Amino acid sequence: MSLPTKQQLAIGVIGTGGMGTRHAINLHRFVPGARVAAVYDLDGGRAAQAAAQSGGGVVFTDPLELIQDPSIEAVLIAAPDDIHARLTLACLEAGKPVLCEKPLATVVPDALAVVEAEVRIGSRLVSVGFMRRFDPEHVAVRTLGHSGAIGAPLLFKGVHRNASAAFGVTGATILINSAGHDIDSARWMLGSEVAEVRVLGRRSRPDLHADTRDLLVVELGFASGALAVVEVYVNAAYGYEVSAELVCQSGAAMTQQPDRALVRAAAHRGFPVPSDWLSRFQEAYVLELMDWVAAVREGRVFTGASAWDGLVTLLVTGACIQSLEGGAVVPLSLPTRPTLYGA
Repeated sequence: MSLPTKQQLAIGVIGTGGMGTRHAINLHRFVPGARVAAVYDLDGGRAAQAAAQSGGGVVFTDPLELIQDPSIEAVLIAAPDDIHARLTLACLEAGKPVLCEKPLATVVPDALAVVEAEVRIGSRLVSVGFMRRFDPEHVAVRTLGHSGAIGAPLLFKGVHRNASAAFGVTGATILINSAGHDIDSARWMLGSEVAEVRVLGRRSRPDLHADTRDLLVVELGFASGALAVVEVYVNAAYGYEVSAELVCQSGAAMTQQPDRALVRAAAHRGFPVPSDWLSRFQEAYVLELMDWVAAVREGRVFTGASAWDGLVTLLVTGACIQSLEGGAVVPLSLPTRPTLYGA
């Protein structure tokens, strides 16, 4: 991979919905050594607005043309989930570093194709946006858990709540679109691979679609013997909240919500709860982008999630869907980890 020669890395952003626009603005405002050189969205007006908010990059009408344009040195993909893999493969074909929002793909064969293509190239060009790996609270818990100060990690406990979800959302959709973050967090925190899964799902209220399973409990058993239990509840009503706890042999560490101020209003005193993930993880998104840009410019490996992590998360998710539908423990056998991705 040839390193960029310009003072600022020219980045193309594909997809300018809420997530893509947030990334574009963050790159423009907070990330040294980067500029948003181009944007694409199926909605041209939305793309133009995002370009105006992030420095006035060129608006493309075709995402593949953006990827292939020689002036674009790296690509950020925040398009709809089902085209992530196709666009990522196009970036690999063009030899360009890419940060793909999770999930890497929506089906295992597509994620496997990305890993196989990257292995053939022999260079780590693909990064995946599991931003909790950059959240200061999560990093602090993992650092303590792996320091040896409170013994070896035994159990990961996660909570992931959204205020509301679309009517009729299925358990499978939640596992792919939401629980992937928790699966990656558990693997990252415990430093081991998943060996078996069990998932229970419930409909939280009778006015929801009969097929809805909006409250899930995900249980994971790891090759190391460690365990994980995650609650994913997407109709919690009160707001967006994520927490993680690592129980070790002689102590435990838990994330704290990044509260900025104690609010007194309307006969109540307390801390506000974010309405969505964009504000809760703003700092993590910026730190993630800073590391990605620095990694590309310096020719080093991104310290966040890799294409391999994206594939494994999808394999675990598939086993979780199988368990949810069948009600049993599902064993998981992962493929051999390519040497490209380290130990």
